[in-house]
Amino acid sequence: MSFNIKLLAAACFSAKLLDLCLLTCVRAFFCWVLLLSPAMTVHADDYTQPELAGHVSLLIGQALATNKNNEQRTLKRDDVVYSGETIETSLGGHVHLHFIDDGIVSLRPSSRLVIELYHYDKQQAKNSAIRFTLQSGVLRSISGKATEADHERFRLNTPITAIGVLGTDFIVRAEAEKVWAGVYSGAIAIAPLSEQCLASGLGTCAGATRLSELMGGVMLEFSHGKVQSLNPAILSKSKPINADNTDNVMLTVASPTSTSTSVGRIAPIDIVVDDALAQQNVQKSAVLPSVVLPSPFVWERWFWILPVPGDTLSRPIGSVADVHFTGAGNTYVGLYSTAPLSEIQPQVGVYDFSLAQGQVSFTGNGTTNLPSATSPGIAQLTAASLQVNFGTQTFNTQMAMSYQNISSSLSLSGGIQNDGYFGLQNAAGTSTVAGSISANTGNAAMAFMQQVPSGTFTGMTDWVKK
Repeated sequence: MSFNIKLLAAACFSAKLLDLCLLTCVRAFFCWVLLLSPAMTVHADDYTQPELAGHVSLLIGQALATNKNNEQRTLKRDDVVYSGETIETSLGGHVHLHFIDDGIVSLRPSSRLVIELYHYDKQQAKNSAIRFTLQSGVLRSISGKATEADHERFRLNTPITAIGVLGTDFIVRAEAEKVWAGVYSGAIAIAPLSEQCLASGLGTCAGATRLSELMGGVMLEFSHGKVQSLNPAILSKSKPINADNTDNVMLTVASPTSTSTSVGRIAPIDIVVDDALAQQNVQKSAVLPSVVLPSPFVWERWFWILPVPGDTLSRPIGSVADVHFTGAGNTYVGLYSTAPLSEIQPQVGVYDFSLAQGQVSFTGNGTTNLPSATSPGIAQLTAASLQVNFGTQTFNTQMAMSYQNISSSLSLSGGIQNDGYFGLQNAAGTSTVAGSISANTGNAAMAFMQQVPSGTFTGMTDWVKK
């Protein structure tokens, strides 16, 4: 009897094992079918944490980050960004991305940048790989450690070109069928995308056109598979500031003798709210009655800026031959002289200058019923004065301006350099002037910016000695 009970128990145990085995096989079969089904296939990438690329070191306006799954987030300062994300700035947005290898990208308004690949290997530079695609808009890029260690591990693509670098600081504007590029320092090499130059590659493509700072500050325009023109470009030698420092986010312009921007830093001229190139709109300006004067000064628009309808003061780049950059300007124009910059001998006495002509406009900061960057309001200069003490080489200027019921005044005093340059920004960063006095002290020209709680006045002025 005891034997039969043991036998029966063994049989039942074996049956349970058989059922369990059959159930396991059935489950495994269905899992296998699901995994092989195209609609249910799950890629390993979907579970892989994207690689950290850098962080937002400065943000003006709005910028968005979109990952490969089309998930979107609004960026804030100090937010991290990842490989595979697309960074897009709004109409008034401006963002600085500080990457983990200390490279910096300044992305202008209405721009779209894809961080296609960002892998930095501190130990083996040859294992690093960085690839961006500027789909539209404007960026300025300063190379980081990965690119400095191995130039062939970096690539910036646009819709029609591939750009390699040689440890550099450069600016690029991209459209669907045209690309413009300029170099602040170092060199870049640009080639059309083709079967021999794939967008998936890294480094410089064979047969690329080289653009270097040693070529005298020129701009390269690329379209229809070839270099269309090589025109003079105004690449400002601006006083560098740390890109993480938001105390000086408005424009300040240094002396023309200032050194070029150092690696790891962005010049203030690139930290501006309204970039006319990227947003395809610039400020309309009010023109005061003009007076024809024998002035050596010429206002020329930066190569990435589109002309303002009705602008009678500034000219396109390269329209005047043999001009000399004074070091002054604002986000719209640079100030040039048809006469060589020479030392101004100190003279005794205070000289007063009269305003000959000027342009000023007002852009609101987003408040309802105020002008936007796409449609700035025409403002007025209600008063303006400029005094120069040649004995002490100092200047003093006051300007009053208004737009509807918004008014403001600017008052700044500072020094003049031997070549006639003068410029200053107040401690609060709300007032900025930058200009130059002619060698014969008969003429002056000055750009300015005045920030108020509701927006910003910007303009340029020409002066003649009384």
